[in-house]
Amino acid sequence: MRAAGSLERLFTCALIALALDGCAAGAGAQRDPGTIVSLTRVDGATMNPMFGQTVQDGIVYPQIIFESLSYIGADYLPHPRLATSWTHSADGLQWTVDLRHGVRWSDGAPFTSKDVVFTYDALIDPQTASINAGDMVYIKRVTGDGPFRVHFTLAYPSAVFTLVGMGFEASILPEHILGRVPHDRLRFSAFGEHPVGTGPYRLLRWQHDSETIFVPNPYAWRKPHIARFDVRTIFNDQAQTDAMANGSADLVDDTGSTVYQQLERIAPKVKLLTFPSVYIDVTLPNTRRPGLDDVIVRRAMMYGNNRQALISGFFQDKVPLPDGLVPVGLTHWHNGHVAQYPYDPVKARAMLDADGWRVGPDGVRRRGNARLAFELLINQGSAILTDADLEFTADMKAIGIEVALREMDFPSMVAREFKGDFDLISEGFGGSVDPDMTANLATSSIPPAGQNTGAFHDPVLDRLMKAGLTELDDGKRRAIYNEMQREIADKVPMLYQWTRFAGTAYSAHLVLDPKTTLQQPLLYYNIEDWKTAQ
Repeated sequence: MRAAGSLERLFTCALIALALDGCAAGAGAQRDPGTIVSLTRVDGATMNPMFGQTVQDGIVYPQIIFESLSYIGADYLPHPRLATSWTHSADGLQWTVDLRHGVRWSDGAPFTSKDVVFTYDALIDPQTASINAGDMVYIKRVTGDGPFRVHFTLAYPSAVFTLVGMGFEASILPEHILGRVPHDRLRFSAFGEHPVGTGPYRLLRWQHDSETIFVPNPYAWRKPHIARFDVRTIFNDQAQTDAMANGSADLVDDTGSTVYQQLERIAPKVKLLTFPSVYIDVTLPNTRRPGLDDVIVRRAMMYGNNRQALISGFFQDKVPLPDGLVPVGLTHWHNGHVAQYPYDPVKARAMLDADGWRVGPDGVRRRGNARLAFELLINQGSAILTDADLEFTADMKAIGIEVALREMDFPSMVAREFKGDFDLISEGFGGSVDPDMTANLATSSIPPAGQNTGAFHDPVLDRLMKAGLTELDDGKRRAIYNEMQREIADKVPMLYQWTRFAGTAYSAHLVLDPKTTLQQPLLYYNIEDWKTAQ
């Protein structure tokens, strides 16, 4: 055991040495004091936010390089950014947005209404096949009115227009660079590797799945204090823990509970924050697959999954048991009066029996030519996720469903997900501070038009989501989303497992204001305010 432990330690040191220039204790003392090193498990495939498919390239990088008309502040409400103000007609269909003067792109070109019109024209064009198109379907037309004003015409009122339609899902892109690129070629433009934005930072160097370096945008109107922001992809939890403990890294924006607890014990100088999580970990079923298209099977899987044991064993009861896809942390929207799925394997087996799924000689249930045997894809590198999903596979076996675990690197897993080439995927769900789920659950958002990668289709849910998006009265919206949550609990489009532990770890070298710090991925909304300790 001693030899094996030594080999494991050598491997961890080698991994950190490759990515963090050494893993000796005190490594932080040899670092550039103007650099902040951030660690992530996930990189992205593109710097063009229209096509980002991961948290990094879809949300984090856009907040660092680009800007949108609005942003989500510490109060979880939309605030002006490239816009300075907006007004709308009484019917909510006509919006006038005034733009900020004096903004320049990172190549020095001026920002104008042409950039806004170009961006939205591309976003709403089906030929573009943007991943965010599903959230923009109500935008009919965008026109410029001089260099610093735009008009939006909506097909129907949208309660989330200022939050989502004007937010980071619509990062404004430079018309002077991309305006001549056909919309169906934007995905393949070199811009994805060489972005130009108006945000606080510009990209200096990008080594995929290794290191991404940002330096201040010389033309930024939001001037950052940190001279260099270095994001390094480290897949291994222990490597991240060691790097924070020995001072060779400054930030892990999304710590799992295991890393958090280890840092509490071994790194007293590391500062730790927790948040009411807006994320839920789910197992996403591909409803194109026989068996997974059966709501009885999905309900049985919920009953057969001992989720409370997972929360107690892996998270020491530090996270709540979810009863739907709207997290408990969103207190204004969460509805707890929905169908519940306490652990009841006897009930799960009885439901499957009644639905005609009979246990075969191999212990796996069948009905006709269909067999309840599936592959579960998970992101490699997280020990706690792997262990939790192994428990899930054991629970499923006990009710006659075979689940084979397969670890993959995240980009490959995402590629398979968006091609529909999967049975089950373990992933996070949420991140929004609004309960709308159109991009993830609407029939109109099945790829390539959105992120409904499980191809879930429910006319009732479609109607409720559309109604929720068009209702501007808060009380009426809440009633709609209460009903939506009851429908989700009944139809189980995703198997919700546990509320994600939301923690951030940062070094004394990085100065953050806990009062204005949000959980990842919204953490970066005010990166220009971050500082290094003097």
